[in-house]
Amino acid sequence: MKILAVSDEPSHSLETLIADKPGQYKDIDIVVSCGDLSDDYLEYVVDGINRDFYFISGNHPFEVSGDYFEPQKTTFSSRGVKYIAGEADLHGRIEVLGNYMLVGFGGSIWYNGEENQFTEEEMAKVVKNVERNISWQRLQDKLFRRQPKDVIVISHAPIAGVHDQPDRAHRGFKCFEGFVKKISPLLWLHGHIHMVNQHINQVSLVGSTTVVNAFGCKVLDIKSKSIQVLSHCINDS
Repeated sequence: MKILAVSDEPSHSLETLIADKPGQYKDIDIVVSCGDLSDDYLEYVVDGINRDFYFISGNHPFEVSGDYFEPQKTTFSSRGVKYIAGEADLHGRIEVLGNYMLVGFGGSIWYNGEENQFTEEEMAKVVKNVERNISWQRLQDKLFRRQPKDVIVISHAPIAGVHDQPDRAHRGFKCFEGFVKKISPLLWLHGHIHMVNQHINQVSLVGSTTVVNAFGCKVLDIKSKSIQVLSHCINDS
């Protein structure tokens, strides 16, 4: 399976390629967003590539203003279900996609009380509920002798201690550590951590889980248990 992952900052080079060379993305299977991108930008990417779309919301709602994406805090409800390009927010849910289970955790850790921020305890409850749903799906697969499904996580905030930063707003969730130990996802895609220097490590291995910072744009190829990050789209804004 080949994934196009986007997060946090629009890639003008991606927009140009979609407009001028759409065939370059013909082998993409799904598009995922790890949050903090405008609905208009995401719909442009999804419409241009014409593939199934999965997303979670970040901690900043956005609107288009000229050539820029600016916060608009009055049009977003973190407790309601959000839809982009006809698809529902994956936060706190699982979606079965062939031999994979996609899992979503939106928002960031609580730091100033604005929308779509969660305390460690609040996110831990979401994580526990998702763990139960995964266990139930795995039991069904076992009973019906179906191939076990690999788990792919899409989150906005990172795992505590993995790609996160020391300031309060950009710390990862500690409860994600327990999820990784218990569930052993194949892949974890996150956003929230802006990468000014594209040469800084953005791919880590936690146990058997490959963790990738999807900031900007990433193309990933999954073959069996092997994951390759094929390209980093250039953010040339």
